[in-house]
Amino acid sequence: MQLTEEQLEQYRTEGYTVVRGLISPEEGCRVRNRLMELLAGDHDWPDTHFQVLNPSKFRNKEGGVVPIGVQRPAMQERIFKEIADHSNLESAMEQLLGGPVKRFTDQALIKHRTISGQSFFHQDSFYWHLAPEQGCNSWIALDEVGVDGCALAIMPGSHQSWRLIEHEAYYDEPSFHTARSGEAFTRWRIPIAEIDFSGEVLLPMAPGDAAFFTNYTWHRSEPNNSGVHKCAYAIAYQLRS
Repeated sequence: MQLTEEQLEQYRTEGYTVVRGLISPEEGCRVRNRLMELLAGDHDWPDTHFQVLNPSKFRNKEGGVVPIGVQRPAMQERIFKEIADHSNLESAMEQLLGGPVKRFTDQALIKHRTISGQSFFHQDSFYWHLAPEQGCNSWIALDEVGVDGCALAIMPGSHQSWRLIEHEAYYDEPSFHTARSGEAFTRWRIPIAEIDFSGEVLLPMAPGDAAFFTNYTWHRSEPNNSGVHKCAYAIAYQLRS
């Protein structure tokens, strides 16, 4: 996987770039199918891997919890590890970060067809505490995404000061819960009143396309009003040094 000079320059100046066809549709389909099995409860994974809808209100057909986030799935099954350690992904990360890299974390996302699942502008390093220019996140679409269909939105150039904005706490509606305890957990966002949304760029993508962005770049995702489940796989890398 060789990135173009235009892609590298866009990442440096605007804090993001999009790579079309990072993985094949067949590779993405295998991961998506497995996510649908996890959604239906077909697994023996520890509860610690899952973020779920409120278990007191939402259950799947088998009476189990409804996962919407799967933490570090590459630790659990090879089907995820093959994508998280994909040669195209590692190559792109090395070019963007400028040196040898290692995987930092991974998270699969299931945007349920009956739940909006909107996220708000935030910076990953507010959660991860990675230093400037040390980390990069990839967001691989497993479905076609667009307006009202879970597409990412990026604020170009928001990384340039390498400054973390003070985030405010909020709860999603419906709230996210840990499968282990059933308790809702706090999320963080850049205060909405401080954002000029006119500058954002929406990134429609096809299955297998990937958005790359720095761990300081402001980003959010569109709600899922498509009427079908939408899935994505977010994989972060950092410099080995």
